[in-house]
Amino acid sequence: MKSCCFMIILLATLAVPRASCAFAQARPHASVAPAGIFDHPTVEGAWKEAIERQRPLLVMFTSENCTFCRKMVHETYGNPQVQKLLRGRTESVMAHSDDYAALIKKLGIRGYPSSLLISPDGEVLDFIEGYLEPKAFAQRVGPLLNKPLERVGSLNLSNVADRNLE
Repeated sequence: MKSCCFMIILLATLAVPRASCAFAQARPHASVAPAGIFDHPTVEGAWKEAIERQRPLLVMFTSENCTFCRKMVHETYGNPQVQKLLRGRTESVMAHSDDYAALIKKLGIRGYPSSLLISPDGEVLDFIEGYLEPKAFAQRVGPLLNKPLERVGSLNLSNVADRNLE
């Protein structure tokens, strides 16, 4: 039986009233990525497109004053080879800790940057904690994009979807 923890968490979070929702409208941040690096401004928009287009969702979780987050955005995600690897094969989004605190807590993210690659079925394909240089990122993520619908790893999310997300 396939585990769809990420999808359940997303659906449960979207069911929470807008005032307390973890997916409240993203506000501008000082650490906004340069144009063209991430495809979507919100996780829910990226997730909707990932399902519609049957592509993996790539979420980079960041925080406001995170030096390694800025480095990861500019040096890794901004790298032309990494951009070529991701373009047209993923739906990507940068999620700020202030905007997605409940989701970050439920996913068990403990530090930044953290990146999740999730299949359209809700399977966690990879969980990257910390900074990765472009070559290491491409070597790790590239093979997963060649078979995006297969589960190649998991993040222990047991019982997370059953908890109240408020």
